[in-house]
Amino acid sequence: MSFATRALAVLAVATMGLGGCASFNRTKPAPAQQQPIAVRFTGAELSAWSDMPAGVYRVPDSQVVVSGHQKGGATGFLFGVVGVAVQSAINSSAGKDATKNVEDALRISLTSEAQRVTKDLLASDRFSGKFTQSTDAAGPTLDVTSAVILTFVNATDARPYVLLKADLATAKGAKQSWETRYIASSGQPRPLSGANSWTADGGAILRSAVYEDLRRAIEVMLKDVSHPYVRDDTKLTTVQGYFPYLKERAQAVGYELDEDDRSVYFIPKLGDVIVFSGVNIMDKALTSHRAATKDDAVFKIVGDSDGGHAVTAEQSIPVGGSSAAAPKGG
Repeated sequence: MSFATRALAVLAVATMGLGGCASFNRTKPAPAQQQPIAVRFTGAELSAWSDMPAGVYRVPDSQVVVSGHQKGGATGFLFGVVGVAVQSAINSSAGKDATKNVEDALRISLTSEAQRVTKDLLASDRFSGKFTQSTDAAGPTLDVTSAVILTFVNATDARPYVLLKADLATAKGAKQSWETRYIASSGQPRPLSGANSWTADGGAILRSAVYEDLRRAIEVMLKDVSHPYVRDDTKLTTVQGYFPYLKERAQAVGYELDEDDRSVYFIPKLGDVIVFSGVNIMDKALTSHRAATKDDAVFKIVGDSDGGHAVTAEQSIPVGGSSAAAPKGG
């Protein structure tokens, strides 16, 4: 990605993510519910207008979305396709070309596996009385749309992310009252084709990695919805790591919700229009995180040699502390 492309991308974040009209609803905790929440995996597709950047390619008959191959149109890259329809169509065609020889191995749907994993998790004591999978439940409902975001990091290698878009309504058939995303990824990228690639053996390696990340994403989602993690504006964190749709390592300021031996659970404090806004479950081996300072850019692409190209309006979002703590991880 060139300097000009990166500069346009971070300018878009500064304009939309920090603007006075921006909403930050996906950073907020789920509202408490008095009745068990019915969890339903819808099988629906992500919205091309609000959930994905321009120029992605949807693999037919699957929930796999291919990104990272786009060229040009950087101002719209982190957002939907409004205003960049022509460039989007060109890039989508490029994505199709990049996967045409391995498309059969990419026909993955997560819905049935997600239902099975959720049934298993809800049988445990920790979620007892909090959720149900009954389709007859008249109380609050959590409708979940699932997808695999296969993001190229260079011309041949890609990293998969599992994305869950969660929409909570206070009663069956009621208007949505809260939504966010849960995004999980782990491990290094692999070639898309060839020996030991994601699509070798009919995509067995890809399915194994995706199903593991799916379970982690569902578990974090259930924890966060039933007993929300604290979002503390006085204890913001600066993270450097990898986000879906972006080729390069990026920095963001936001809320560190929790961490375990493998992952950091992090919400970038960016506007809802950003396509990776929500809870990112990030591989600790590939992620550094520390207390944020007032001088930290709210978002930037981290360059290999020049430290990245920062958003200039970062101080319009409060960050805690006055000096950087020693980085953790990565």
